[in-house]
Amino acid sequence: MRKFLIFTPIIVLGCVNKLQEDRLYLKEIKAKNKVIEWFYYSNVSSTSADYVLLYDTINGKSDTIVNSTNIKDVRFANDTIALFFYGKPERYDDLLIIKKTIGDFEIIIDTNSISNKPMPSRNSYLKK
Repeated sequence: MRKFLIFTPIIVLGCVNKLQEDRLYLKEIKAKNKVIEWFYYSNVSSTSADYVLLYDTINGKSDTIVNSTNIKDVRFANDTIALFFYGKPERYDDLLIIKKTIGDFEIIIDTNSISNKPMPSRNSYLKK
């Protein structure tokens, strides 16, 4: 029992993940006082879902726009966030419902992208 009590904190501390540092960014778009961040976590698995967040640079808060496994691209123009998907938005095999607005921005969805299996490689970067 004593060994268990000694090793439990060590295991827990070893498993603590610095998620902000593990993000691999695909795109960042400045939109007024906000930033649209498109990224995935590098250490989750080979099929990690992508995140698209709206980060408020003034108050430091973020809202999740979508967490999906089939995003092709993210764009911003005229207060509209455009999300492009390979087919209907999904996370693994579960279909997603995406809200139509977030903050002051409208969200539009394009599901007409065609997937050339296997998915093309993507260029990602670490944020410093």
